[in-house]
Amino acid sequence: MRRFVVLFLFALIAAGCASTASQDGATGSAILPPEVRAQLQPGEGSYAPDQFYASPAASRGTYDRILLDPLLYFAPLEQMRLVSPDDRQVLLNNLYILLREALAEDYTLVRFPAAGVARVQFAVLPETRDPVVLDTVSTVEPGSAEAEVVQDMLASPLLKGRAFIIEAEWTDSVTGEVLGATVDRNFGRRSIDPGPIESWADVNTLLRDYAALLRYRLCRFRGAEDCVAPPAPLG
Repeated sequence: MRRFVVLFLFALIAAGCASTASQDGATGSAILPPEVRAQLQPGEGSYAPDQFYASPAASRGTYDRILLDPLLYFAPLEQMRLVSPDDRQVLLNNLYILLREALAEDYTLVRFPAAGVARVQFAVLPETRDPVVLDTVSTVEPGSAEAEVVQDMLASPLLKGRAFIIEAEWTDSVTGEVLGATVDRNFGRRSIDPGPIESWADVNTLLRDYAALLRYRLCRFRGAEDCVAPPAPLG
């Protein structure tokens, strides 16, 4: 059964109950253009993003396939990196794999732009008010032998008392027209207690829950009756 991504960002507004804390507009951004950030609105619902933007273009097309670009990690130029280079790479690679797995449950994933393809770019960055620069890019090739989640690493400093943000920009893969954007703090949770995050297995659970959250938002929009809510607690 073909599944359709129509008015994608509108799905994110109505996917829950209690609103999460919104991100301050002064917080640094990685990939969202100023004109998009200026139009971000607070999400409403425990499963909604902290902020979202939906353009008029989102209502003019029907998208049944998704092109997931390599994930990007941004960091403040003048601040000490809180995550080691190896951990940054594993973080992006693992999240890329888990996002693909979640999206592939309901949509056809493609590798090239085409009509009817929505393109999405995700960026991860520590919460900061300073300008950020591109630091790391995910390196997993879809379908490669290396496309497996790394989980047998020692404890990671990933969540060392610092909030993280995930930005997403959705565009028409052919025209480049912006369809919408979302901003999630703490991988879709209200907050993250660094205490329980003791290993990469714990980090991967956090990332897997975020991928499940994305899938749930899309499922609710389609009006399906078999939507599986992300594992509790969200925050």
